[in-house]
Amino acid sequence: MVFPPILTETELQALYQRARSATADASLQNLLEQRQAGDVASRYRGAGLDYAESRPYQSGDEPRFIHWSVTARTGKAHVKQFREERRPAVFIVLDRRKAMRFGTKVRLKAAQAARVAALIAFAATQQGWAASGVILEAQPHWFPASTDTHAVWEFVRQCAATCPPLPTTHEPTLASILPLINASVVRGTHVYLLSDFTDLDAACEAHILQLLHHHPLFTVQVLDTAEYELPAAGRVNLQGLDGITHRVNLADPALREQFRQQAAALHEGQAQRLRGWGCHYTQLLAEVDAPELTVPLPHGMGA
Repeated sequence: MVFPPILTETELQALYQRARSATADASLQNLLEQRQAGDVASRYRGAGLDYAESRPYQSGDEPRFIHWSVTARTGKAHVKQFREERRPAVFIVLDRRKAMRFGTKVRLKAAQAARVAALIAFAATQQGWAASGVILEAQPHWFPASTDTHAVWEFVRQCAATCPPLPTTHEPTLASILPLINASVVRGTHVYLLSDFTDLDAACEAHILQLLHHHPLFTVQVLDTAEYELPAAGRVNLQGLDGITHRVNLADPALREQFRQQAAALHEGQAQRLRGWGCHYTQLLAEVDAPELTVPLPHGMGA
């Protein structure tokens, strides 16, 4: 049996046009203000073109960057630091693990996350940004940074492709993938995490804080309506992520209310944790048709 992709080519073409529309006004304004597409000043220090500040000399520093006037004034060797100029870039983490393959209205959570990934990638490439990412599945798929339209379309089509069969082995955790991102992404890149954050835990904290030290970090939590409020559907079999099936009576209002309260506390706790660490946080239901109205897309912002 052949399963269809989670997004069709027609849907991707429509998302391409919507990304263009969503960023057109902001892009025009920013292009008028910037010197040119590749010259966006970064807030991260390095050896670029614009002098930013001086600091004490450290072993390994290049002698050509010694700040002689400060060295003479203080009696201690100082070197110049510069504000780097980089082409802006995005890195997209698309979660397509088994918890994301759930949906009760309109589409799966994985499909909504793929729509957001497409919008981000399209908005980036339409403005000359480099785009790269990883599709988080049993076997993660990494895509190198590129400004080439064909390469970005290949990434988007992989995001929209049919999900592979559910794994029989353990899937990679969010905590295991985060340090790999930090090690491979150029500093100053805008990082987007698109997930339901089912396995957001204390092990993620140090890695997220490390990412935030080097990158703007946008988290988009994709949820299904049924993860907030159960329908009054009578007796049904529900299977948890542990594979255990439970027979429950959804006609029981007390059970539904208990679930609603516990779910609200869980999701609010996840949101507070991400915001508290310093992430930009957006919550998005899978059924929402226009995620570009709530998810911040790249629009000519400096890194």
